[in-house]
Amino acid sequence: MFALSMIGSIPGVKSAVLGDLGGALVDALREPEGEAMAAEMAFLGATVIEAGEQLGLGTLQRIVLAGPTSAAVVVVWDRQIMAARVDPPRALAGVEKSILAAFKQGA
Repeated sequence: MFALSMIGSIPGVKSAVLGDLGGALVDALREPEGEAMAAEMAFLGATVIEAGEQLGLGTLQRIVLAGPTSAAVVVVWDRQIMAARVDPPRALAGVEKSILAAFKQGA
């Protein structure tokens, strides 16, 4: 299970949302549009899982998206999906590493 309080304390994480693959919001941290984001993440999660299977990679566990002013880390685990917004984008590598370490501690 993801602990959003732990993920939210990572430098560079501006907000985070935890949902399930059915689109239900489980928890949100500093994200006013948590319910809408959870629904969008469910669609993204299903697409990522399908893409991994089609590419022969098995179930993909994470994707990282970066733009010029913001970035995001999306992690799929079991029936949950978590997305963290990262700002500035140059913090992305450290945030991704910290999120994975935090998840492994809690898993």
